[in-house]
Amino acid sequence: MFRIAICDDEPVICQQIENIILNCQIIINKEMKIEVFYSGEELCAFIENGYEFDLIFLDIELKLINGIETCRKIREEYKDDITQVVYISAKQGYAMDLFDSRPLNFLVKPLNKEKIIMNIERAILLSEKGNSFFEFNIGKTQHRLKLNEIMYFESDDKKIRVKSTSGDYEFYGKMPDIIKILPEKGFISVHKSYFVNFLFVKESQYEFLILTNGKSLPISQPFRKHVRDTLIKNRKGL
Repeated sequence: MFRIAICDDEPVICQQIENIILNCQIIINKEMKIEVFYSGEELCAFIENGYEFDLIFLDIELKLINGIETCRKIREEYKDDITQVVYISAKQGYAMDLFDSRPLNFLVKPLNKEKIIMNIERAILLSEKGNSFFEFNIGKTQHRLKLNEIMYFESDDKKIRVKSTSGDYEFYGKMPDIIKILPEKGFISVHKSYFVNFLFVKESQYEFLILTNGKSLPISQPFRKHVRDTLIKNRKGL
């Protein structure tokens, strides 16, 4: 079950997106559950009550709490870095304001059916990748972590440290081996000692990254162009 929220104060837009989603279920071959909200307050109250979404189509020009503030609330107050957000708006020029909330994309009204379906497919792909597991041993005990819970791997001589949302772990291993067994998309090498899940990248500068937990990680010179190109590609459409 793929859970989608639509949040827009125009009922016509909500109905349009909902119809596209319902009609594309057969094409995508994925069962979807849809919830519709007409304000950021309604959406936040629903999430506060424990409900989670895989994807949110979120209008920017909402009354009272606008879409950008709603998404920041989801990211910062509810500590949700996993849910994918696609902003929708009648205006362009929001790119810099949207960057911190790490959206999947930004769609301009009038909405295009193909672009909505494309973003649903991309969100499903990211969700499936994130729900894959990374397995490792600490002593004789085997551990499993979802990829979308892992913030980054850090190499320290013969040991690997894993920083995750559920805690920190350390085991014997080598960084090249970690890189080989993980999917190509989702993690990026920023330094010979750091392999980062860009889901948790809040800000990228020339020489360092800032993660959603405030941690700063260095980007070494050989990796800078690749890091920049990968992050731009991941945020295409903004």
